[in-house]
Amino acid sequence: MTAIAIQQVRPAGARGEALAMAAATVLVALGLALWIQAHGTSGGRQQIYEWQVSAFETLAGPDQAIYNALDAAKYDILYLYDDLNMMNQPGETFRWPSIMELEEFLVPPFVRDGSWKQNGSLQWSLHEPLDKGEMQGSVMYLGTGGSAAGQGSFLLVIGHVHAGFSNNNSLLIWWNAEPQVAMPQSGFNDSLILQGWRQVVPYSGATEIRRLFGPQPEDAAAAESQDIADELFGGAQ
Repeated sequence: MTAIAIQQVRPAGARGEALAMAAATVLVALGLALWIQAHGTSGGRQQIYEWQVSAFETLAGPDQAIYNALDAAKYDILYLYDDLNMMNQPGETFRWPSIMELEEFLVPPFVRDGSWKQNGSLQWSLHEPLDKGEMQGSVMYLGTGGSAAGQGSFLLVIGHVHAGFSNNNSLLIWWNAEPQVAMPQSGFNDSLILQGWRQVVPYSGATEIRRLFGPQPEDAAAAESQDIADELFGGAQ
């Protein structure tokens, strides 16, 4: 059998083509950076009030990781609430998932795993909702006493109100710069702010796009709709 020799022949200009491609990529990236610097706008930045903090710009390290986990956990808690009370009898008190149940269902940041230890080992507690009064139906989950340097405390406030056949839930995450705080006795915004709590404002991809490239077409449509609504309702008054 005759052996067939295969020889790979590289184009004479292969090295030059690779260098040209790399140079073109660098130029495109540089041009985009210069365009953003020249035409980007700060008008799309998040509006953060004194009683708020940005999840992106203020929180860092363990606090940012805990916030991200808590932001997802707030929906898991609602689902567990429905499951736990699905078979309740008439007149039976509805209850929220306990800290132990959240650990059993492996819901971060409540479950005591490696991530929990890495992020300061916050100690979580539950403030059961009141059966009556101004805070009726509200529940609070407090995470405090972390061991990480510069770590704060977290508070998840769930306002649960029955309206007809549906439930209206307000889900707010608050952050306190103090590493050790007591469970608030009220989940009202004014009361929490006076105690040093700051509402955490999430940072979305849409916010970043507006920061870099300015208002988007949907913003103009929303503003136009608002102007029309103002004219209609304003004229009716």
